[in-house]
Amino acid sequence: MRRFSELKNTLMEVTPKILSQRLKELENEGLVTRIVDASTIPLKSEYKLTQSGVELIRAIKTMKEWALKWQIENEECESHDCDVCPF
Repeated sequence: MRRFSELKNTLMEVTPKILSQRLKELENEGLVTRIVDASTIPLKSEYKLTQSGVELIRAIKTMKEWALKWQIENEECESHDCDVCPF
Protein backbone atom coordinates (compact mmCIF):
# COMPACT_ATOMS: atom_id res chain seq x y z
CA MET A 1 0.00 0.00 0.00
CA ARG A 2 1.12 3.51 -0.75
CA ARG A 3 -0.03 6.86 0.50
CA PHE A 4 -0.87 9.66 -1.90
CA SER A 5 2.24 11.60 -0.85
CA GLU A 6 4.46 8.59 -1.56
CA LEU A 7 3.00 8.25 -5.04
CA LYS A 8 3.37 11.99 -5.64
CA ASN A 9 7.04 11.90 -4.61
CA THR A 10 7.68 8.95 -6.91
CA LEU A 11 5.95 10.62 -9.87
CA MET A 12 7.54 14.06 -9.66
CA GLU A 13 6.30 15.30 -13.03
CA VAL A 14 2.64 14.63 -12.18
CA THR A 15 0.62 17.37 -10.53
CA PRO A 16 -1.44 16.45 -7.46
CA LYS A 17 -4.65 17.17 -9.41
CA ILE A 18 -3.73 14.80 -12.25
CA LEU A 19 -2.54 12.10 -9.84
CA SER A 20 -5.82 12.35 -7.93
CA GLN A 21 -7.81 12.09 -11.19
CA ARG A 22 -5.82 9.07 -12.37
CA LEU A 23 -6.16 7.29 -9.03
CA LYS A 24 -9.95 7.81 -9.18
CA GLU A 25 -10.00 6.42 -12.73
CA LEU A 26 -7.94 3.40 -11.68
CA GLU A 27 -10.27 2.87 -8.73
CA ASN A 28 -13.34 3.09 -11.01
CA GLU A 29 -11.76 0.52 -13.33
CA GLY A 30 -11.16 -1.86 -10.43
CA LEU A 31 -7.37 -1.71 -10.67
CA VAL A 32 -6.75 0.16 -7.40
CA THR A 33 -8.45 0.12 -4.01
CA ARG A 34 -8.52 3.23 -1.83
CA ILE A 35 -8.43 2.61 1.90
CA VAL A 36 -9.30 5.55 4.17
CA ASP A 37 -8.27 5.64 7.82
CA ALA A 38 -10.85 7.93 9.42
CA SER A 39 -9.25 7.63 12.86
CA THR A 40 -6.63 10.24 11.96
CA ILE A 41 -6.90 13.92 11.17
CA PRO A 42 -6.31 14.69 8.41
CA LEU A 43 -7.76 11.51 6.95
CA LYS A 44 -5.14 9.05 5.81
CA SER A 45 -5.71 7.48 2.39
CA GLU A 46 -3.72 4.56 1.08
CA TYR A 47 -3.90 2.92 -2.32
CA LYS A 48 -3.41 -0.73 -3.11
CA LEU A 49 -3.45 -2.67 -6.37
CA THR A 50 -6.32 -5.10 -6.72
CA GLN A 51 -5.70 -8.60 -8.08
CA SER A 52 -6.74 -7.29 -11.48
CA GLY A 53 -4.20 -4.47 -11.14
CA VAL A 54 -1.44 -6.93 -10.21
CA GLU A 55 -2.28 -9.05 -13.27
CA LEU A 56 -2.22 -5.95 -15.49
CA ILE A 57 1.25 -5.05 -14.19
CA ARG A 58 2.43 -8.58 -15.04
CA ALA A 59 1.00 -8.24 -18.55
CA ILE A 60 2.69 -4.87 -19.05
CA LYS A 61 6.04 -6.26 -17.87
CA THR A 62 5.69 -9.18 -20.29
CA MET A 63 4.93 -6.77 -23.14
CA LYS A 64 7.97 -4.66 -22.18
CA GLU A 65 10.22 -7.73 -22.24
CA TRP A 66 8.83 -8.68 -25.67
CA ALA A 67 9.39 -5.15 -27.01
CA LEU A 68 12.96 -5.01 -25.72
CA LYS A 69 13.72 -8.43 -27.19
CA TRP A 70 12.45 -7.43 -30.63
CA GLN A 71 14.12 -4.04 -30.47
CA ILE A 72 17.49 -5.74 -29.93
CA GLU A 73 16.84 -8.31 -32.65
CA ASN A 74 15.72 -5.60 -35.11
CA GLU A 75 18.82 -3.55 -34.35
CA GLU A 76 20.93 -6.61 -35.16
CA CYS A 77 19.06 -7.12 -38.44
CA GLU A 78 19.48 -3.47 -39.43
CA SER A 79 23.23 -3.81 -39.09
CA HIS A 80 23.41 -6.40 -41.91
CA ASP A 81 21.57 -7.47 -45.04
CA CYS A 82 19.02 -9.88 -43.61
CA ASP A 83 16.80 -12.10 -45.80
CA VAL A 84 14.54 -13.02 -42.86
CA CYS A 85 13.54 -9.52 -41.76
CA PRO A 86 10.67 -7.82 -43.56
CA PHE A 87 12.55 -4.51 -43.49
